[in-house]
Amino acid sequence: MAIQNPNDTSSNLLRMDPEFLKKNISRNIYKEGNPYNIGNKNALSDGDEKGKGEYNGSVGSKTDIATRKKLEAKNKYSETNPYNISNA
Repeated sequence: MAIQNPNDTSSNLLRMDPEFLKKNISRNIYKEGNPYNIGNKNALSDGDEKGKGEYNGSVGSKTDIATRKKLEAKNKYSETNPYNISNA
């Protein structure tokens, strides 16, 4: 098997047919008017299953947050009783 040069610009991805590219990009819901970035609703942790980024002090999807809360309830350490050298 030949070792591929990472600087080779003749790859199939770079030689794509413009129609093929247009057809496949159209499947992506994040377009020029709705880019996926830190301000996109689907990138923010706002209580749905899509967002993972920080929003109002919350991080993760709805399931991530619920699981973390369930695990925190079992943990004897918290913001008011942090794990440190005095109680380890």
